Amino acid sequence: MYPKTCAECGGRVHASRDAIPFEIRGESVLVEGVDHGRCDNCGEAYLTLAATEQLQQEAVRLLREAHGLLSPQEIRDIRRSLGLSQAAFEAVLGVGAKTVVRWEKGTVFQSVTADRLMRLIRHRPELAATLTSGQLYAAPQGCPDSAGAFPARAHG
Repeated sequence: MYPKTCAECGGRVHASRDAIPFEIRGESVLVEGVDHGRCDNCGEAYLTLAATEQLQQEAVRLLREAHGLLSPQEIRDIRRSLGLSQAAFEAVLGVGAKTVVRWEKGTVFQSVTADRLMRLIRHRPELAATLTSGQLYAAPQGCPDSAGAFPARAHG
């Protein structure tokens, strides 16, 4: 479980369910209801591996909700509606390996940019094909005019 004596100050450690602060991406959130040990003197918290995982998932959930981001189930539903594996969906979104896995497990939350992109794909599924086709990276022909527009190609 956790030690009876605090490794930091030597104080007595007791069972607690008090709120634990947790920081993710520079934001702090108080997570309540996680069983842990807490030192009576210095307040040091001691958690089991299971409690650590619970603390992280709950902190991620709280921050995701605070930012109005898609839930793990909503992300999974979007991906499945496209008939894509997690790896294929990562390629569509341009994110790293196992990123979608972590979003769907709720161990991390997506950026606002990734969230908006997934919402666009949910609304317009054909965008997934555009994102993977390479069309977005095709160099336009000609030079832009003074307004920044590229001239139409002449066919002859």
